[in-house]
Amino acid sequence: MDFLGALRMKKYLLLVEDEELWAKFKESIEKDINSEIMKLIKEKVDGK
Repeated sequence: MDFLGALRMKKYLLLVEDEELWAKFKESIEKDINSEIMKLIKEKVDGK
């Protein structure tokens, strides 16, 4: 990521109420949490 990309980056807080579901999600992570959440957002936006 370049310097300008870092300046445009925003942070969001994710609240997960279902601890069992969160635990299963964390076990399925291939990279890092941020990458996995971004992958899910892209899939949703792209209609997959």
